[in-house]
Amino acid sequence: MGIERTSSERTDNRTGSIEHEFTLPQTVAPKDPIYSVELFPDDQPNAAPFLELNSSDQLTLRFESLGFDSHSYEISFTHHNPDWSESGLSPDQYFTGFGRHEIPGGIVSRSAQPYYRSYPYHFPNQNVGFRVSGNYMLHVHNKDTGELEFSLPFFVYENEGTVASSVETLRSARYSLRVMHRPVSRYLLPEWLDQPQFDLSFYYTQNQFWGKAKEAQELDFSDPNEVLFELSHDRPFIGDYEFRVLNMKNVDQLSQTVLDIDKSNEPWKVVLRDDAEGFNRPVSVGAPQQFGPDHSMNSNYLDVHFSLDSGGELNNGQEIYLVGDFNSWKLNQKYRMTYDEQLSRWVQSVIMKEGTYRYKYVLVHNNRVDDLTFDTLFPDTRQEYHAFVYFRDINQFYHRLLQVNTFYKESR
Repeated sequence: MGIERTSSERTDNRTGSIEHEFTLPQTVAPKDPIYSVELFPDDQPNAAPFLELNSSDQLTLRFESLGFDSHSYEISFTHHNPDWSESGLSPDQYFTGFGRHEIPGGIVSRSAQPYYRSYPYHFPNQNVGFRVSGNYMLHVHNKDTGELEFSLPFFVYENEGTVASSVETLRSARYSLRVMHRPVSRYLLPEWLDQPQFDLSFYYTQNQFWGKAKEAQELDFSDPNEVLFELSHDRPFIGDYEFRVLNMKNVDQLSQTVLDIDKSNEPWKVVLRDDAEGFNRPVSVGAPQQFGPDHSMNSNYLDVHFSLDSGGELNNGQEIYLVGDFNSWKLNQKYRMTYDEQLSRWVQSVIMKEGTYRYKYVLVHNNRVDDLTFDTLFPDTRQEYHAFVYFRDINQFYHRLLQVNTFYKESR
């Protein structure tokens, strides 16, 4: 059933935990009562969290806490290497500010299903700034208890040099002849960079799954003014990678997606129609659509019940997990599906705000993750890619992020 991949094939970030198939090991997923966590450039929901150093750009952090009670939160930052190990820089070397900074009190919803508070926060600002480029992790703490509530990655780049990228399309017998994508890039060097072959490294990511980053190993330094970098032929990305899409906007009536609504519950109980193996409508990644929670304070939270017809028996030890934008793409026991004998379906429920979400059913067996089993194999999807150029600064002892580049490729 499907395609199994070992942990070494899943990611360059080397973790034995299935929890981090899509995310980084340093990422801490939010837990009740915090939901609807997002981090994006101002006015660009769904865009990757890239911030140009020493510019007027800002990132927006948004999250919500269920319940009427007010909570106090603080924010802090850590600086990381390209492989996401912590850099050797002290906070005063990469950060302007004083330790943790308090996030102002939340805005109370006008909804009664149930009440919640929204916490929007924009940075850099007069209290928070960054001295150097690189990979960063944002940490949100409960000020009263000191507990870490969640962590999210973001990137500060210098905009040095220029990257142009394209994607080569392949077919691979190793992956059941699925469409494969091999990114190829050309980096025009800044004038001050003299020995790129010793100090530069290059990475690619797909669909903002930072835990699946791959380092480009095929490099060409023959031109003194530019570097060609690309993935090797035996380590491409899945080019027809699929998502299911769930439209939970303005849920107040039955639809092709919703089977039943119980408004006597708080939050409302929403029962979805069955999903079935091989039958779904993939969503085009990178299309001008808003995925994630609705930002309106009039929107409700929902208790959404999923059911999957897996199309057959599972082998001993196999499990199915539900992941998506609504649970930060974390594979953990809370979202492991259970088999309902009466329905003959795999079921799971998720608390989420009204909005539009991408999601997948993922098969796990012996700590191996197969996120392709339940695909249709007839997708018309658009894949989002990012290229990263790092410079190892031997004088300042950290990796500078010189440039990032976002590009797209249709699956066919």
